[in-house]
Amino acid sequence: MLANGGLQRRIVVLVATGMAVVLALLGTLSTLAVDESTRRTLQERLNLAEAAAQHLDDVLKQNLEVLQGVAFFHGVDIQDADLDPERRALHDAYFHTIFGDGVYLVDRAGMTLWREPAVVEPFPELSQYAHVREAFGTGKPVISDIYVTAVGRPVVSMVIPVKNAQGELVGLVGGDIDVTSTGLQKIIQPMGLGPSGYVQVVDSKGMVLAASTRSDVLKESDHSNRMAGLIQQRRPVVSTCHDCHQPTASAGAMATKGQEVMAFVPLQAAPWGLVIREPEHEALAPARRLQQQFLLFGTPVFFIAIALAWGAAQSVVRPITTLTRAAEKIANGNLSNRTPFLGEDEIGRLALTFDVMRVKLKESLDSFQRLNRELESRVEQRARDLRASEGELQQRNRELSMLYGELVIKDQTRGELLRKVITAQEDERKRIARELHDETSQSLAALVVALEAMTVSPDRGSVELKKRIETVKSLAVRTLDNINELIFDLRPALLDDLGLIPAIKWYAESRLQAGGVKVHIETCGDERRLPPEVETALFRTTQEAITNIAKHAHADNVAVTLGFDDSSVSVEIEDDGDGFDVSAASKSTSDGAFGLLGMRERVTLLDGNLDISSEPGGGTRVSIVVPLGHRG
Repeated sequence: MLANGGLQRRIVVLVATGMAVVLALLGTLSTLAVDESTRRTLQERLNLAEAAAQHLDDVLKQNLEVLQGVAFFHGVDIQDADLDPERRALHDAYFHTIFGDGVYLVDRAGMTLWREPAVVEPFPELSQYAHVREAFGTGKPVISDIYVTAVGRPVVSMVIPVKNAQGELVGLVGGDIDVTSTGLQKIIQPMGLGPSGYVQVVDSKGMVLAASTRSDVLKESDHSNRMAGLIQQRRPVVSTCHDCHQPTASAGAMATKGQEVMAFVPLQAAPWGLVIREPEHEALAPARRLQQQFLLFGTPVFFIAIALAWGAAQSVVRPITTLTRAAEKIANGNLSNRTPFLGEDEIGRLALTFDVMRVKLKESLDSFQRLNRELESRVEQRARDLRASEGELQQRNRELSMLYGELVIKDQTRGELLRKVITAQEDERKRIARELHDETSQSLAALVVALEAMTVSPDRGSVELKKRIETVKSLAVRTLDNINELIFDLRPALLDDLGLIPAIKWYAESRLQAGGVKVHIETCGDERRLPPEVETALFRTTQEAITNIAKHAHADNVAVTLGFDDSSVSVEIEDDGDGFDVSAASKSTSDGAFGLLGMRERVTLLDGNLDISSEPGGGTRVSIVVPLGHRG
């Protein structure tokens, strides 16, 4: 679209695009700056919340230490009948703590022994309260959530276990804080917040027990469930809260749904949490101002750049339009009109150069027409020569096609003859093996039995004769073994009776293990019998590889792996022997080279692939893959 527009439009679009890219980059940097400012603001609120929480923790720990001092006050013994030391200790503690609702001493049964300041009504039984039972159960200091006393006052309590000289838990010393009083409020007054920011202290159930805005006290926080989880996890958090709380009547909260920055820190001394909340428009005011400044600056700059681009485009487009008209005349074949003068700037020099080009183009066109006439005559002569050569090439092509067809037929005939030769060879081997087994082998076996009978028969011949008979028997046994080995080499009965795997296993073990070579045979896939021609070719190829290992490899270990799948069968023979140069062996005229050639021919007849990998000193790996196709 841009390429099809006018030059003026393209200049304006390119300038606008460049400005848009610059403004986008500035916008990205502005966004990153706003994000960084927001992150710093959130971190500042979290630091402020942590400082306030630390201060409140320190106050609570100091008051716990004062209560602990009551238990160690001189003369304090809950188990004796003298309460004067206890009264003095409680009186002193009352004036040095924040327990505005009183401090008290409780025995092991949960009964109040004394309370300061003294009250007219009977001392209440405190064992009904959960924090008292927890302190008696754990033997540790406990700070409670908000609860209502017997006289109807909402308080929070701190209790410290009291033990006797034997370390036994005999009672508690505690203090109550009236949450409606100003004791806790004075501790948590906000610092460094905007006019609408506020601080709250919530218990483990999300109830507000102290706040910088007193009207929030004794109300359930609009984030009670989340704060309860954070208190339990002891995890501080700071985040922006967007439309995440319901309308509230508290003066510190926003009057309607809004956006706030909230920093929450759990206390260490109590199961409480301290939260600082501030409207987002106040907390993130610097970041918002940065965004507004970017918009106020970027928009007018963009439109000013567009206007400047439009004016610059006009100053360039007018002379170029004149050049365009001159070029159109030249394109229509008018090379006689001179190009107008357009000044001394770059476009003027371009117009002058353009006119020089017009003159030279006219001269070139005249020369081209002259040369064109000469070329036409030469092309005509060359065409006549090519037509003559084309007939000769067609004749040669027909002759080559006939020769190639004869070569293909001969190659197919050679393959068929080779297949028939191998089949005839296997049939002849089978016949010779059968005759050796049925006739020669049986005769030698009978000879061995007869010789055995002669050697064990008593009173027949001399000792010297028996020795000769024993020698003849040994020779006959060796001959029988050699014939049996020859029978297996000619045509192993295992291959016909049990299949490829047992035949390869027997041959590998008989030829290699006798020489001290360790043989490992493994099969993969669905083992099954294969067509006879496939089993024979794979066995003969594997037999040649094993024979080469036994003769030349000097290997210690040989691994044979047979793999079966739906479309092919594979055999891999690998040894750790001497290895050899495959390319040199393939070019040799020795028996080993003919053995490798025979292996390849057998596999090729089955449309398979034979790969031999070896190097001197690095062992040898022979891999055979034969597709089954309709044969499997």
